[in-house]
Amino acid sequence: MPGYEDRREAILVRLYELMQTVDASFDPKRNVSELPDTARYVVLLDGAEHSVGTIPGRRSASEPPPQLIEMTPEVQFRVATKVKDATNVGTTLNLLRSQLIGIVLTDPTLLALTGRGQSAHYEGAQPATAQGRSTEGGIGVAFTITYLLRPGRAAA
Repeated sequence: MPGYEDRREAILVRLYELMQTVDASFDPKRNVSELPDTARYVVLLDGAEHSVGTIPGRRSASEPPPQLIEMTPEVQFRVATKVKDATNVGTTLNLLRSQLIGIVLTDPTLLALTGRGQSAHYEGAQPATAQGRSTEGGIGVAFTITYLLRPGRAAA
């Protein structure tokens, strides 16, 4: 609706932009699970969200109370390489993870979208590798981002 902002989508759009700055050689995707195993991808998975409570205060009877929402997006880096180059897959993935964490947790634009301007936290990473004719590696980097949901309110 014109005049209204989906704060969740704004956060995800910014996270999608940030993940692309880590390494421009990775092909960016969003909410894709099946990918060819012949390239480098960075994938944003929107993740779940849940309410952690309402914000007390005075408001009109027709206005729903604002809620604090925790969302849990994940960024996955996926790499496929020839077996002879496989020794660097883990090191590469760990470097990407480290760079992404630093970018996300210090980005002023992203943080401005969160509750109290500071509610983005690194939750952890899940690496995975498989070997066949090529070595495939991936690492999922998870965040918890808290924002204020104001149902029916125009964007500020």
